[in-house]
Amino acid sequence: MDRIGRKQTMTLGFFLWGLLGFILGGALGPIQTVFPLFVVLYGIFNALGEMGLGVATFLTASESFPTPLRGLYIGFAAAVDKAGAVIGTQVFTPIQKSLEGDLESEDIKFRRYLEDNGYDTSELDGKSLVEQVKKTAFTLEPKS
Repeated sequence: MDRIGRKQTMTLGFFLWGLLGFILGGALGPIQTVFPLFVVLYGIFNALGEMGLGVATFLTASESFPTPLRGLYIGFAAAVDKAGAVIGTQVFTPIQKSLEGDLESEDIKFRRYLEDNGYDTSELDGKSLVEQVKKTAFTLEPKS
């Protein structure tokens, strides 16, 4: 990190992380068929994440504070981080519980919304998005 500098290390790590992420996302089907290749690429992906946004971010942030006050400010930042985690959990849980977990009920709500706003849903009768998703999701073969 000291050879090219903190910002350059973060930038290089983030760029390579994003590049490998696009490669993994774009070629996921063929990569998944060779499991050791997937494991190695995923390990490199995680290492680049730590190189770019992981360790370098914390090191750069800690060096932003004056040396005599560094421990105090890092402790304060950690306390705010923990408070954010607690508050976020308390806020997220009720939001998550208010949402229904199945696609079928969301289909019914959406159909009702369309009808209330004047859309013709007669072509949707008897059809469900669940069946469409089951037919098309997670297929590695190209669609014809």
